[in-house]
Amino acid sequence: MRKRFGVISLLFLLIMMVSGCSTINSTNTNPSQQQSSVTSDSKPENQSIDSSQQTDKKLLPATIIKNVDGDTVVIKLNSREEKVRMLCVDTPETHHPRLGVQPFGPEASAYTQKILTVGKKVQIETGIGNGRDKYGRLLAYIYVDGKMFNEMLLEKGLARVAYIYAPNTKYVDQFYAIQKEAQKKKIGIWSIENYAEEDGYHEEVVKGISGQSSINSKESNSPSTGSNYQNKPSNDQETNLDCKGKIKGNANSHIYHVPSGAYYDSTMGNIVWFCSEQDAEQAGYRKSKR
Repeated sequence: MRKRFGVISLLFLLIMMVSGCSTINSTNTNPSQQQSSVTSDSKPENQSIDSSQQTDKKLLPATIIKNVDGDTVVIKLNSREEKVRMLCVDTPETHHPRLGVQPFGPEASAYTQKILTVGKKVQIETGIGNGRDKYGRLLAYIYVDGKMFNEMLLEKGLARVAYIYAPNTKYVDQFYAIQKEAQKKKIGIWSIENYAEEDGYHEEVVKGISGQSSINSKESNSPSTGSNYQNKPSNDQETNLDCKGKIKGNANSHIYHVPSGAYYDSTMGNIVWFCSEQDAEQAGYRKSKR
């Protein structure tokens, strides 16, 4: 009986030892297997991110060989000439066959000539797929001395964000942010209310004061600038004062402003007051877009 009990006890101890070892081995191996699995999964992901960051911007060396206007230049790229149209920005025209010279067109062209001088070494980032416009011009962002020139035009108020077509929307958000700051400062094209809009440049808003600006520019020896297109407080001749404080119209541009409008307080020249928007529209005025 004692022998049988001893054999049973011995078998029981052996079973416990075997099961304990297998449990230990199982516990020791699983974490290492899991860590190996995570490591192998995470490495390719990190490598993919680094690779995409390194290839995110491909800059090609080029040389300016000719200035065309504010947003167009001719460069030498890979030993051949390329006419480049800057992506996602638009400056006023200077020698358009139909539009002629638009306000701030000469200023934009002069600024481009000043920064992108002939012989200047630059870098270009072409649009996705090395796209071209219908005129065969290469579409690109131009970098000079480490800064994107497309953005520099927007900062100076010499261009508007325009011609946004997918897939070339990479910098659109920051372009609009820069443009918004220029609008707040009312510099360049933004100094003429309702001149630069999403659908282009509207010269009709300055026709009423362009004659006066020509006279002013002739009287001075300085070149004509965009400020000549603005109304001046000295020209203020308020009329229809019975409606003062309501709808404010500008007699030159024939644009009217409501009290909540962005330009209501800043419009100070040639004011015509109206008691209602209907009165202003009947007089031939149109509502300000901002």
